[in-house]
Amino acid sequence: MKKVIVTLLVLVLAPVVAASAASGDDPAVRHQGTSHDAFFDIGFDGTRGLAVGSRGVVMESDDSGKTWTHSTRPDTELALLGVAAKGDRRFVVGQSGQVFRSIARGWTSLESGTDERLFAVALGARRTVVAVGAFGTILVSRDDGESWSPVKLDWLAILGDDLEPHFYAVHIDGNTVTVGGEFGLLLRSHDQGATWTVVHKGDASIFDFTFNDRGRGLAIGQNGLVLRTDDNGVSWHRMAPLGEINLLGVWLSGEYALTVGIRGAFSSRDSGRSWKELTGSDVDTAWYQAVASPAGRDTPIVVGHHGRILEIRE
Repeated sequence: MKKVIVTLLVLVLAPVVAASAASGDDPAVRHQGTSHDAFFDIGFDGTRGLAVGSRGVVMESDDSGKTWTHSTRPDTELALLGVAAKGDRRFVVGQSGQVFRSIARGWTSLESGTDERLFAVALGARRTVVAVGAFGTILVSRDDGESWSPVKLDWLAILGDDLEPHFYAVHIDGNTVTVGGEFGLLLRSHDQGATWTVVHKGDASIFDFTFNDRGRGLAIGQNGLVLRTDDNGVSWHRMAPLGEINLLGVWLSGEYALTVGIRGAFSSRDSGRSWKELTGSDVDTAWYQAVASPAGRDTPIVVGHHGRILEIRE
C-alpha cells in the first residue's frame, strides 16, 4: 500500500509525464503551459475560477473558465495543492504546511502550525476553514485561518495500527465536515470538527469525493475505486472499479458526473451507476488532477499536466 501511494504522489507532483501534450490548437484547451508546469486543483465560486499548481502559480477566470490570466502569486516557490473560494474568502494550501488567504492586493501567509503537506482546504460558515494533508493532518480554524487547531485521532482504534494516513479531500456542508484519504477512509464530524466518526474504510485510497444537491455523492481513488452514496454520505457502497487506473478528481452536478486521473477519464449520466470512458484531447494518455465547473453551467473543467486547463466536451 505505502509503495503504491508514494509512487502515485511522485507522479502527481511531477510536472512532466511520459505522454506528450496535445496540440495547443485543441479548441477545448483553455490554457496551455510548458512541460515544467502543472496544476493540482481548481475551484469556482459562481463564475469566478481559481487554478493552482507548481511553483506557487495561481490563475484566475472571471468568465466561467473561458479565459484564464495569471494572478498575483503567493510568496512561495513551492507547489500549491488545494484551493477553496466562497465570496471574498479565498484560500490556497500546499507543500510544507503553507496556507495563504486572499487579501485586497494579493495573498497573505498564515501560520498553520504544521510542516506537513496540505492537499485540500474547504470553507464553511462563520469563518470556519478545514485543511487536510499528509500523515493524518486535519486542521480546523474558526477565525478564517488566523489560528488553527489540529485534530487528534486514535489511529490504533480506527485502523488497528498506529499508522497515520494521508488525507486528500475535505468537504463542508453546514456543521458537517467530511474528509477522505488512505485506507479507504471517510470520516465525518457533525460539530465542525470537534468529534469524528468513521463512515467508511477499506484498502484502496480515496483521492477525492463530491456531493450534489440531492443527497447523492461519489468518492474515487486508487485502482479505479468508485464509491457511491444516496444518503448524503451517511453510508457508502462500492461500485464496479473503472479499470486499474488511479482516479484523482471527481465532479457531480445533478445526474452528470465526471472523474479524471492518470491516463483515464470517465463520465456518467446517472450519478455514477454506469460510466463511459472518454477519449479525445489527451484525457486518456496523460494525467489530470482535479475537476470543477462554474455555477449555472454543466461544463466540467479539468486541470493537470503541462499547466493545462481543459474544458470537457462530449
